[in-house]
Amino acid sequence: MNITNRKKITLMISMGIILSLTAYPQETPVDTVEIDEVVVTATKTIRKLKEVPARISIIRSDIIASTPAMQIDNILRFTPGINVNRSTGIYTQRPMVALRGLSGDEQSRTLVLMNGVPINTSDEGGVNWNRINQFDIDRIEVFKGPGSSLYGNNAMGGVINLITKNPGKSNEIFAALGYGTFNTIRQDLNVRIRTEKGFYGSISQYFLKSDGYNNVPEEDRSSFDIARSLEEIGVSARAGFDKSKWLKWELQYDVFRDTRGEGYQIYAPKGCYRNFNTNLFHGNLKGGDKMTHYDLNLFYQLENYYDVNEKLRGENYTRYDVNSFRKDMGVLFSINREIFTNNTLTGGLEIKQGSIDGGDYYQTPRQINDSTQVYDTVYNAGIIRIIAGYVQDEYTFLNNKISLIAGLRFDRVTFTKGDYLTTDPWNTTPELKDHTWSELSPRLGLRFNFIQELSAYISYSHGFRASILDDLTRTGWMWVGPKYANPELGPESIDNYEIGLDVFPINKLKITASAYYAIGKDFLYYVSTGDSLYGRAIYIRENVTNVNIKGAELEVGYEPFHNFNILANYTYNDSKIDEFDERPELENKYLTYVPKYTASVSLFWKNKIVNTSIRGLYKGEQYSNEENTEKIDPYFTFDIQLSKSIRQNYIVSLDVQDIFDNKHMETSNYISPGRIITGRIAVKF
Repeated sequence: MNITNRKKITLMISMGIILSLTAYPQETPVDTVEIDEVVVTATKTIRKLKEVPARISIIRSDIIASTPAMQIDNILRFTPGINVNRSTGIYTQRPMVALRGLSGDEQSRTLVLMNGVPINTSDEGGVNWNRINQFDIDRIEVFKGPGSSLYGNNAMGGVINLITKNPGKSNEIFAALGYGTFNTIRQDLNVRIRTEKGFYGSISQYFLKSDGYNNVPEEDRSSFDIARSLEEIGVSARAGFDKSKWLKWELQYDVFRDTRGEGYQIYAPKGCYRNFNTNLFHGNLKGGDKMTHYDLNLFYQLENYYDVNEKLRGENYTRYDVNSFRKDMGVLFSINREIFTNNTLTGGLEIKQGSIDGGDYYQTPRQINDSTQVYDTVYNAGIIRIIAGYVQDEYTFLNNKISLIAGLRFDRVTFTKGDYLTTDPWNTTPELKDHTWSELSPRLGLRFNFIQELSAYISYSHGFRASILDDLTRTGWMWVGPKYANPELGPESIDNYEIGLDVFPINKLKITASAYYAIGKDFLYYVSTGDSLYGRAIYIRENVTNVNIKGAELEVGYEPFHNFNILANYTYNDSKIDEFDERPELENKYLTYVPKYTASVSLFWKNKIVNTSIRGLYKGEQYSNEENTEKIDPYFTFDIQLSKSIRQNYIVSLDVQDIFDNKHMETSNYISPGRIITGRIAVKF
C-alpha cells in the first residue's frame, strides 16, 4: 500500500467519524452486530446464525440500498471470501463471482440461487448477473465452503441465495429515474399488492441504457475499437397465496432482453455485440406446522445467447454469429421434521437437466480452392442430467450449547446426446460419448455456544462439480481464445476443513474470523495445448491432479454512535496447483484470477440532513495465465452515496463509483470505466 492510498483511506475514515458526531436518527440503522439473525440457505431449515457450524454472510436490503452500484454482484464484492470480476463495469458481458479462492474466471464453482432455485446455466456454468434487479432483492445469504451435501453440483465453493421482496402492505409503489456518466439512463418501477385473504402479487421492471466507453487502453487501440454500450430491460412478475397452513404457493415469471456492444466494429452495422435473452419460470408450493415443513420447486430457464463476431487478420475479414439455446429445468423437493425438541431431520430429492443446442454460423465464406467456397458451421449439443437424494440430521445438546449437523447427499450425473458437427478444419474433432458419474458428498459440523460473548465452530465438507457442457462438447472460440472440447473430462471435487470464531467483546461490536484448508482433486483448469490458430494459443480444459487452497477471513462490525456503522473485512487466499501429472511444469503455480489479499471498509451514517455511505475496496495482484508469467496489478476503489428523503415519499440520491477515477484492470487488456456519477430521484407510496 503506497502513501497516497493510505492518505485516501485515512481521509475517508476521518470524514465519516467527524460527520457522525452530529448524527440524528432518521431511519433504522444498518445493523452490523445482530447475533440472532435467522438463515435458511445453510441447512434448508430456519436457524439462527449462532446455531449453524459454518460461515455465513448476510446482506440485508438496507445495505443493498446504501451501496452505490447498479449490479447486485458489485454489492457482493464487499463481502469477505467473495471474488468478483466485472472488468468493464456495467458493460461487462458475463461477470464472474467466485467463493473461497477458487479460480476467479470460473463462475460454476459457486451455486447461485434465486429464492432457492438454481440460475447457473449448465452450458457454461455462469450466471447472468446483469439481469438481477437489485431493487427487487430483499436480502442475500452467502453460505461459504462446499454446500454439496445439500445442493450437489456447482456448490463446491459455496452458495449465494438471492431472496426477493414480498409485498408487506396492501399497496406499494416505487418508481425511480436516474441519469449519469456516459449518457447512462436508468428507469425503475416496482408495484406490490396484497389482499386480506392472503393473495399477493408484484411486478418489478427496469430499463438501462448507456452509450458506454472505450475499454481498450489508448496505447493498444486500433481504428476498430469503439465504445462498449448497452441497452437492457428486465421484468419480473410474481403472484402467490400464503394464508393457508399447508398449501402456500407462488408463481414467478421473469423476462430479460439486452444488447451489449463489445467495443469492436469493422463492417457489421452494430459491430460486435451479444444478447443474453432470458426467460425464467418458477413455481413453488410449501407449507407445514410447528413440527413438519415441506418445500416443492419447479423451474424452467431458457437463455437464448446470440453473439456477433467479426475479425480482420491482414486483408482477411471473417464474421460468424453464435446462436445457442441454453435450457435448464428441474424439480426440487425437501421436507424436514422435528423428531424431538432438539433433533430435526431433513431429506430431499432433486431431478435437474441442462442442455445446449447451438453453433457458430459463419457469414463470410472460406475459400477451399479456386472454384469452391464454403460457409462454415460449428455445431454442438448435449445434455447433463442429475438425479440426487440427500439427508441431514441437526441435533443440539447440553441445553443448546452444542449444535451438530451431519449430512450426506448422493448425486448421479449423466452426460448424454453429445453432438459435434463442423465444416471448419480444426486440428481435432472430439468424439462425444455418454458418461455417468456418481458422487457422495458428506458434511459434518459442530458449533459451540458456552458463553454469550463467544461462539465457535469446526466443520468438514466435501464438494464436487461435473464439467460444464461447453468444455465437454464445444471446439471453438471462448473468452480464453480458441479451445478444444474434452469429452473425457471427469468431475472435480474438494475436501474442506474449517474453523471459525464469532466474538462479541463489547456492546455493538462483532468480530468474526474463519480459517480453512481445502484439497481439490481432478481440478478442472484451462491449459495451453501447444497448438495455435491464427497466431493464438489453443486451450483445453484438463483435470489437474491436486490443488491446495489455504485461506482466512476476518470481519468487524461496529456501531460506535447511534446510526453510524462501520464494516471492515480482510480476506487471504493461497491457491496453488500442488500436483499435475500431465503438466508438471505448472506445479506450485497460483490459480489464475485469485487475488492473494482483498480488503474493504464501509461507513454508513443515517442522519437528519443527508444519509451517507462510503465503501472502499482493495484487491491485490492476481495472475492472468497458468504459467504465472503475467500479472494484473492491485487497485483501490472508493464509492460514495448521498441520499435524502423529502416529505417521506421522495428520495433524492447521488452515487459516485470510483471517486478518485482509479482506472484499473481485473482481466487482461480491459480497463475499467473509472469514475461514474449517477443522480437519481425516486418516489414511493
